[in-house]
Amino acid sequence: MAAEPALGGRLSDQVYDLVRAAIAAGELEPGARLVELELARRYGVSQAPVRDALRRLAGDGLVLQFPRRGSYVADISEEDARQAYRVRAVLEQFAATEVCRLAPAGLVEVLLADVAAMREAAGRDDVAGVVESDVSFHRHVWEAAGNGLLARMWTVTEASLRSFTAVSNTVYFGRLEEIVEHHTPLVAALQGGVPEVAGILFREHVLDIWERIGAPIGH
Repeated sequence: MAAEPALGGRLSDQVYDLVRAAIAAGELEPGARLVELELARRYGVSQAPVRDALRRLAGDGLVLQFPRRGSYVADISEEDARQAYRVRAVLEQFAATEVCRLAPAGLVEVLLADVAAMREAAGRDDVAGVVESDVSFHRHVWEAAGNGLLARMWTVTEASLRSFTAVSNTVYFGRLEEIVEHHTPLVAALQGGVPEVAGILFREHVLDIWERIGAPIGH
């Protein structure tokens, strides 16, 4: 058995993050079989943390598991993503409205750091890095809204969007830098202190991708 890496946190958490990032980056394509032994060798761990990570990814909707057939990368259809975006648009507006009303200390600095990381990744033409920073940005907003249920719902919503986002960021945006530019006004809206304005802007940000492909999901 390969030596397990000296990484912080639980090994299953580390494997979970690594496999999820590989799916987002397209390194593990939809339909690809995920063999526990191969992943264990790839990441230098035993099969137990891999098994646990795959179970969690299956719960997130990123992996499909079939008895006696194994685990596979889920293929998230455009319709599945459309439905997730419809839900996300409503929740994103609520989250931004609440954050603007509460004005939690230190959040703006955290979001600016996410934008900076996004910009750095875009400069490297690193799609996976942009996706990770994009996800981090919105996760921080949802978590800062002061609603425990909303924070937990982010995990489910993110799982339905991540793979589609990895593709859409390269297909529907001419430049990765353009994604960064779309987040700067969001930070300014939260700083502006008008909850209704911030909420609408975050909602429109979510719906923008559908307008780009000529298939708006409705307002």
